[in-house]
Amino acid sequence: MSMKIPESIRELPGAFFLRNAIIVSAVAGVFLLINTQLEPTYSFYLAQAAMYATAMFGMVILVGLSGQVSLGNGALMAVGAYTFAITSMNWQTVPILGLPWNAVWSVVTAGLVGVIAGLLIGGLGARLSGPYLAGLTLGIAVGLPSIIYRFPSFLGGEDGFALRVPFPPGGYAAQDGGEVSAADAAAEEMSNEGFEDFLAEAGGDSSEILEFDQEELATGETPLVEDEVLEFDQDELSLEQESTPDLVQDVDGESPPAEISESEDSFVDLVDESAGVIDLTGFVIEQWQASLAVVMAAIVGFIALNLIRGNQGRIWKAVRDDPVAASLVGLSPQSNKVSAFVISGFFAALAGAVMAQIFAYVGPALFGLTLSLSLLVGVILGGRSSLVGAMVGAAFIVVLPKAMETFAQQLGWEDRVADNLPNLVYGLLVVLVVLVLPAGLVGSLMVAIRRRTQR
Repeated sequence: MSMKIPESIRELPGAFFLRNAIIVSAVAGVFLLINTQLEPTYSFYLAQAAMYATAMFGMVILVGLSGQVSLGNGALMAVGAYTFAITSMNWQTVPILGLPWNAVWSVVTAGLVGVIAGLLIGGLGARLSGPYLAGLTLGIAVGLPSIIYRFPSFLGGEDGFALRVPFPPGGYAAQDGGEVSAADAAAEEMSNEGFEDFLAEAGGDSSEILEFDQEELATGETPLVEDEVLEFDQDELSLEQESTPDLVQDVDGESPPAEISESEDSFVDLVDESAGVIDLTGFVIEQWQASLAVVMAAIVGFIALNLIRGNQGRIWKAVRDDPVAASLVGLSPQSNKVSAFVISGFFAALAGAVMAQIFAYVGPALFGLTLSLSLLVGVILGGRSSLVGAMVGAAFIVVLPKAMETFAQQLGWEDRVADNLPNLVYGLLVVLVVLVLPAGLVGSLMVAIRRRTQR
């Protein structure tokens, strides 16, 4: 005899939210546990997939539930990333409250700015649909770099910003564990402002790009010393020789003694050698990045799950299926379309803030039209109306380029062919899925299971 949960228990206040919280916590716990067993490279891939899933949860609501087409969610991610970068580099205290500023406040601010951006875009497109709405969002995605280039002093221009992300105490650690000196740990804990001052004293422009490989930047034990200024390239991490300052700021904000020599060890000497070493055994930066991304995806997923399964989700579906009938029963199609854009903008901005922390860099090259198209393709492939489908699509857009790159290398194809191969496969898969599996991979699977159980 099967046990059935009494209606009185299921109707208890908060039971709906508790059930969703248990589901999300279980899924997040599994991924966090898997993350502890992964190699650093695969942890970085997991971080990327969780970041994309965070943005795509919003697209499930926008595209799947409300029936709108958006080609500009990459621009909304850029809004969150730039907000995180600017606030974390320039703000020292929380306005009005006067509390010390930290990364959490930057993430919250990024989400709020994403809400405003979603409200503006949703208001502009409230009366548009189909290709007209797609054209509006496409124009935003294409026009965003022009706005960034126009304000180089504020938004970094073409170069962007290199960030000193607030990693846990100790900063970067060797992938094989071990001990890190107090000097190296203190160097990693320098603030964004101190790092930019250091570059400025070296004769460089703090607004200039510090380009780097988004996947290969994993460790940074060696502090900046004489004749070394870090310049990151998108393809390969390289060091270029430049002059360094005569004096640098002490890690506690105090000026060092004048007698410090201009040697390669001058920066290390600023730290009290009596501090000894800090044991950072077991800390791997990629695993921390993946944990951060998974936790953010879990928070956003919990909000999305409650919205989709709640009354608002049914309202979005009603407006999507028949806006005329919805308006006859008192539902406003325009306001509900705007609300979907607001939620999508909020989620995308949070994903952008996570992206800034994962890559430790913010620049227009990260938020081109390809990003927006990849998010839309991932949602279509996984399933427009399924959060699980969004997770599958996020994993797909991370894995496919790596698989295609390996495939092209094995066949000895030229780089220009290998670089465009993922785009070709994306297009073919979208056409195939739309024709054969219109509900996406997960959606079509759920439909097949439902039909089988009803027989």
